[in-house]
Amino acid sequence: MRTFLTIGIFLIASVLCAQSPISNKGNRNQTYPKVAEVVNPEIADWVAQVDMGNLENSIRWMQQYIRNACNEEALITQNWLIDQFEDFELDVYVHYFASIYNTGLCKIGDTLDAGNVVAIQWGTEFPEEYIIVSSHYDHPSGPGADDNASGTAGVLEIARILSQHQFKRTILYVPFNAEEQWMVGSLPFAEKCATENMNLLGVFNLDMIGFFPEDMGPLTMCSGACKISERLYQYYEDVANLYVPEIPTFQLTVGDSYGGDHMPFNIYEYPALYIGDIEYHHLHPCYHKSCDTIGNGVNSLPLAQGFVRATLAAVAELANGWLPPQNLRAVPSETAITVSWDAAPETARYKLYKNDNFVTETTETSFVDTDVVNGVENTYYVTGIHSDTEEESPASNSDYAMASPPLTFPYFNDFENNTNGIRLCPEWELTTSEHYSGNKSLTTGYIFQNHFSTAELCWFSIPDTVTTISLSFYLKGTLSGTWNATNVFIEATTDRKSWDKLLKISKNSSNNVWMYRQISLNQYIGEDFVQLRIRAESSGEHYDYIVGRLFFDDVNIDYNAPPPIPQNLKIIAYMGEPKAAKLKWDNAIVATGYNMYRNHLKINTSLITEKSYTDNDSPLPEDCYQVTAVYDSDIESDFSNEACIKDVGIKENIPFAGVKIVPNPSDGKVNIETGLPTACRLAIFTIQGIKVFEKESFNDGMLDLSHLPKGIYILRISTKDESVAKKIVVK
Repeated sequence: MRTFLTIGIFLIASVLCAQSPISNKGNRNQTYPKVAEVVNPEIADWVAQVDMGNLENSIRWMQQYIRNACNEEALITQNWLIDQFEDFELDVYVHYFASIYNTGLCKIGDTLDAGNVVAIQWGTEFPEEYIIVSSHYDHPSGPGADDNASGTAGVLEIARILSQHQFKRTILYVPFNAEEQWMVGSLPFAEKCATENMNLLGVFNLDMIGFFPEDMGPLTMCSGACKISERLYQYYEDVANLYVPEIPTFQLTVGDSYGGDHMPFNIYEYPALYIGDIEYHHLHPCYHKSCDTIGNGVNSLPLAQGFVRATLAAVAELANGWLPPQNLRAVPSETAITVSWDAAPETARYKLYKNDNFVTETTETSFVDTDVVNGVENTYYVTGIHSDTEEESPASNSDYAMASPPLTFPYFNDFENNTNGIRLCPEWELTTSEHYSGNKSLTTGYIFQNHFSTAELCWFSIPDTVTTISLSFYLKGTLSGTWNATNVFIEATTDRKSWDKLLKISKNSSNNVWMYRQISLNQYIGEDFVQLRIRAESSGEHYDYIVGRLFFDDVNIDYNAPPPIPQNLKIIAYMGEPKAAKLKWDNAIVATGYNMYRNHLKINTSLITEKSYTDNDSPLPEDCYQVTAVYDSDIESDFSNEACIKDVGIKENIPFAGVKIVPNPSDGKVNIETGLPTACRLAIFTIQGIKVFEKESFNDGMLDLSHLPKGIYILRISTKDESVAKKIVVK
């Protein structure tokens, strides 16, 4: 388990986590079986089979190697794990992911051939419903007995016992590699699950399970859960305290554990738990040290046994358990609310509750509630009645709705007087501290760690006669925190079961200036029910520092709404030989990028990210230019004003127009001609943005970069007023 990270790893992790959001269902509404008041004798027998000797033997085998994800020892460990799972007669494969050597996380000469080991125990009745028991087997620099040979030993022991029996649902046993490189292995695996829209009921991630501080008193087991995983945690705690009462289970006092292979699943909205001894991390004397061995790092095999027993019992109960009805949703109309849910196996009929009051019993999986008052919100859930026992299940997830007229277009709210048409969580409010227009805007409030809140627009229909429709708004604010733990999404739904992610606002895309955002809604043309929401969410620990606050203003939904156009395009310089023109323009609102047109033909091959452009492609005195802005969903504005070279005349020089790098690629020794009359500042960066070389005063001449590893670098040349970036390849 890694709680802290270096700047270098943070920069690369940001790159690794920059993938587009995936609109999977995610199972965040998953509900769980009722936990009995008495133990199941069969499961109690399996719990009793968890052997401390087996745990110790597995830990001892792994602690003999420094299992750095980049090194051969990781591959040796991977193959040993495959052998263990195959001995249990499970189907095994290795999920390979992009080599972290290619990201710069590993040193030159290292190789990464080891991946995530996936052992499959197929379910007999519901094989496409999955439960994951996971750990990580790598360690950065030492024996790693507690971190995390202990958790991996636990996964093996659970697999050894449960593989001897059949279960209704499929269990995946997954020791991940490269967790210590900041979840590099589990992130693509969770992304794979989301891309395939796997029905993943829960992830039980064992990470550091064998340390308990001396003189702390009786053993306790503390585990973590973020907002997505609250129901899963409560189920786990109830099962753990039923089957392992001698070691009480509690939730972590600081909330969720920030680092761990459960987090990528949380990012994709799957319930996933951290299970381990991180509650006492600050007292762990051997964390990431050479003393992390049995006896020091793992000083309590009874605690490790307790964690494994609790996890085994929770997995076994869930793999065979009778689930409540799933995915309840309440869809409003002008005069009624339609409540529906997925059919539940082994269920004869359903009981519907409204505002905690029983409404009706039905064999159908939907109900139209016409006993509603326009503008009054109602909350619904259902339970199931078992086909054989007549037992009533726990409640499904709940959903709320209020009957109301649909939004009419154009819809516009500048938040000067009200929040009409929007349902806000309590954290959201109108504020005068920031505004794009007028005196007020809508704010998320402060987004702390382990946070969840939404602002939902009223529902609407889009006639099939519409040709173009979009949502636009102005956004300002910042999201701090690290990695992918804090995000805000703009989402849309047509059934309140699945929400499409239309826009992801992350730390890297919120920079505390007013930005214009426009999102196409054309994919929903012809839908009778559409609803939009803003979802703000963060995982991580319950610290009190602020991780972000966003402001929204001038929200608009309209047909054919034109986006803002760049203003005041100017040609600031033109030189006749070699021919080049330099242009600048104004745009008070930040766009995704810009396109430059010369004589009505686009001349840039990739989006321009600055509000300036140099045309080095032999422009002529009679040429004219226009620029457009490109916003989210690839929406492009109309043309700016026209700027023509003939109105400017010929200038003697354009800074950086004649930068030459010879040879390129090179063996590290390159000759650089800046074309500048005076010295400039020069810096070299890796493609991850890490500065590796700097020279404050540089004149044209030879630059020796042969000390740098082979690869692609960015050369930045700067003067007081201008700068340019060029690619350099060291081969």
